[in-house]
This record gives sequence, structure tokens and C-alpha cells, in this order.
Amino acid sequence: MMGFRWFRSKNKEKGDQQLAAEAEMENGTEAEGVGKDLEAVPEQIKLEKEKVDLTNKPIRLDYIQRLYDGIREAKRQCGEIKVEYGQVTSYLKDIQLMDQALEEEKKVLKDTASAIVELTAEREKRKGRRYKFTDSQRAAMENFEPKVEDDISKLKEFEDYQIKIKHDMRQLDGEKRMLLRDKRDIIRKQSTLQLVSKVLGFMLALFGILLVTILVVFETDIRVPFIATAAFAFVVTLIIVIEAGKNRRDMVLTERRCNRAISFSNRVRIKYVNNTRTIDYMCTKYRVRNVTELEFVYDQYRKAKREWARQREDAFLLNEKNEILLAELTKLGVKDRDLWLGRANAIVDPREMVEVRHELNEQRQKLRAQIDYNNGIMQDFIQELERIRNKKPEYAQEIEDMLKDRDLEG
Repeated sequence: MMGFRWFRSKNKEKGDQQLAAEAEMENGTEAEGVGKDLEAVPEQIKLEKEKVDLTNKPIRLDYIQRLYDGIREAKRQCGEIKVEYGQVTSYLKDIQLMDQALEEEKKVLKDTASAIVELTAEREKRKGRRYKFTDSQRAAMENFEPKVEDDISKLKEFEDYQIKIKHDMRQLDGEKRMLLRDKRDIIRKQSTLQLVSKVLGFMLALFGILLVTILVVFETDIRVPFIATAAFAFVVTLIIVIEAGKNRRDMVLTERRCNRAISFSNRVRIKYVNNTRTIDYMCTKYRVRNVTELEFVYDQYRKAKREWARQREDAFLLNEKNEILLAELTKLGVKDRDLWLGRANAIVDPREMVEVRHELNEQRQKLRAQIDYNNGIMQDFIQELERIRNKKPEYAQEIEDMLKDRDLEG
């Protein structure tokens, strides 16, 4: 019991620490971003609740194992997303540091950034525009260039995996519809048997009354008709009992298959939500629609970069200004300094800085929504474990034993 409570409290402490860190930063530089984050609750696919016979120990243990695996998967997803979330949060903290700088420091930053913008604009005029990508796509390539090739491979895998997930979802939906149809057929058969039983019982009762009447009125020997009627009633009753038993067995088997299909469907739905959000985030990150466009943009960017390397007449002066900007940012304690070399116009133009904030808040909002979704899944599974644990001490002990075994394996 202590192990289970520790597991819940540990998750809660991590969540409290994360919220506290976010609140401290958001109070400084992104008041409007906070409102958007709180209001923008994305539409999520709901999970179906399984119908599990907790009195059956093998089924109960398998269900508990699935809940625990779901908690581990949601926790793993949160851990991976929080790494990227921390990077985006770091960019926002850098903006806060620049906003809090002294007026003299801001003037140096603005003058240096203005010179960088002018030198860059002159270089762009000589280059011309011969490559097919937007300014926002170029900025994304400059900011995340070391990770682009790796992200292309990942996005390609995610999109291929998305096709498989959709195929699995269609298959599982078809299987669930088929099982529900089977359940309706079994119920209809059982209703038919009940109706037949009532009709035959009524007919046999009438026939019995007729035989008794004949015996009393005509004093005729009715042993042969009576024996034949009894034999007929026995055979019909036996057939009805056999068919009813078969229907009950079929219903139990169909119910188990339904639970299995629902369990698989829930797993696939969780994967679908996480995979869709990851694809959406990566496409937003690079300002593309799919991996094909990302590959094209990246190829164009590499060609343009080689051309730029041959046309840098003002490279020395631009490098000098960049060094000054980096030094000033270092004095301010900015962590991701290199990012602002490609976003110097944001330092010069407050409107552009607002746009940068908006882009970062949008990225962080998507990541936060995915973290909240996985936390919600994890809490739902933990609550389900708590509900099972509270039913009987035996169930609680099984959950504790499973958690201890998993802790030892981990």
C-alpha cells in the first residue's frame, strides 16, 4: 500500500514543481500567452472503459498489468515531451532576460542587432531569391539545422506509423462491430428459444387437458398417446436446454472478445493521439505540412547555404557584430544565445519579438496539451488501480506485489 501511495505522490510532486517553474516565468514576459494556454484545450479522443470481471483472478491480474503498462507508457511520453518543452521554455526565459535589461544594455543590443539586420539585408539583395522556401521555414532551418536530418527521419517514421495506426483502428472498429452483431444474434436466439418454450408448453398443456377429457368422457385407454406426448416433451426440452447452454457459452466468449477488442482499441487510440500531436508539433516547428515538404525545404536550404558561402563579402563585419551581440547576451545571462543571431530583427522590432513569443507559446501550448493528455491518462489509470485496490484487501495486495516486482526489475 505504501508503494502505491508513494507512486502517486511522486507524480504529484513533479507536477507541482513544473507548474511552479512555469508560473514564475509567465508572470514576467508572457501574460497574454498564459491566457491562451489555459483557454486552448485541444479536442481529445476519449478512451472506452473495459468491462472486466474482477472476481476472475487471471482476468483481474491481466487487467491490472495493462493499467500499469499504460501508466508507464504515459509517463515515458511525458518524459520525452518535457525535454522539448524545457527547450522552448528556455527560449522564453531568454526573452524575459532581454526585457529586464538596463536601458544602456538594451541600446547596445538594439544597435548591434540593427547593424546585423542591415548587413544581412544587403547580403540578401545580392543573393536574390532563387530558392523555394519561406522566411519562416528558413528561420526554422537556421535555428534547428543540427537536428533537421534526424527530425526528417523521425517524421517519416511517425507518418508511416500513422498509416499503420489508422489501419489498426479501422480493423479494431470492424471487429468491435462484428462482435456486437454476434451479441445481438445470441440475444435474439435466446429470445426465440424462450418464445418456443412458452408456446410448446402451452400446447402440451392443452394436449394434456384433451387426453384427460377423453379418458373421463369416453373411458378410452390413453397410455400410448400419453407416453408419446411425454417423450416428445422430453426431447423438445432437452433440445431447448442444450441450445440455451450453447448461447450462454457463446455470450461469455463474445464478451471476453469484446473486452479484448476494447483494450486493444484504447491502446491504439492513445498511440494515435500521441503520434498525431508529435507530427503536428514537428510540422509546426518547421512550418511544413508533411515530411515530403520538409525534405524539399531542407534540400533547398542546403543549396542556398552553399551559395551564400560564396557571396559573403561582408562576412568579417557581420561576424564582428555577431560576436558583440553574443557577448552582450552572455552578460545578460541568455542561455540560447546563438538563436538570436538568426532573429536579430526581433531585438530591433518589438512587433517581431511579439511574433516570436507567439510562435514559442504556440509550440509550448501544443507540448503542454500533450503532457496534460498523458498526465490525464496516467491519473485515470491510477484512479482505476485505486478503485480496484479499495474493493478488497486481496486486490490491494496483488497491486502492491506487482509494483514491488516492477520496482525490482527497474
